[in-house]
Amino acid sequence: MYRIAVTSEKGGVGKSTLAFNLAGALSDRGKVVLVDEDTRIQSCLTWAGLASVPFRVLSPEQTRQGVQQADFLLVDSEGRPSRDDLAEMVGSFDRVLIPCGVSRLEIGSTLALWRALKDPGGVVRVVITKAPPVGRVGHDARDALRAAGVPCLDAVVRRYAAHERAAEVGGLVRDVRDDRAGEAWADVQAVAAEVVK
Repeated sequence: MYRIAVTSEKGGVGKSTLAFNLAGALSDRGKVVLVDEDTRIQSCLTWAGLASVPFRVLSPEQTRQGVQQADFLLVDSEGRPSRDDLAEMVGSFDRVLIPCGVSRLEIGSTLALWRALKDPGGVVRVVITKAPPVGRVGHDARDALRAAGVPCLDAVVRRYAAHERAAEVGGLVRDVRDDRAGEAWADVQAVAAEVVK
């Protein structure tokens, strides 16, 4: 089983949106279980209750019986976990993804987090999220973090209205009626391809 955690110290960066859609993209490659540990909001559990998705979404209490046969285990971590919890994730998962928006504040917060984490195994990767669909702002944010020594995925997840529409109806971004849903889904698929290569 390949274990992936999606986590962030900063709210509003699309952590749960990325985890939910990434679970959908990975379901083309095997059986996926997504554990929603963000118990205050439970976005993933809520979305899964609104629409049919090709993976299971479980609460932390359900994980004992629900993950044995999975090829991929994704965890949408609690919002703003402690540094100790983040360090434990680095030691327990095959990949830890940290979504990061494109503002100076978000980049600075991610850089500080990276410096605080000890990652000798190269488990952590930053994913630029909520990038404007037009222009190079997302790529510039990614390149700035890379220049500071932070490992980032090549893929950039752009901020399309399709993501908000998908959240409203509970489905994957690929399944909503939106002219840009295909482009939004392609971003998620690019993340999935990099995570499992």
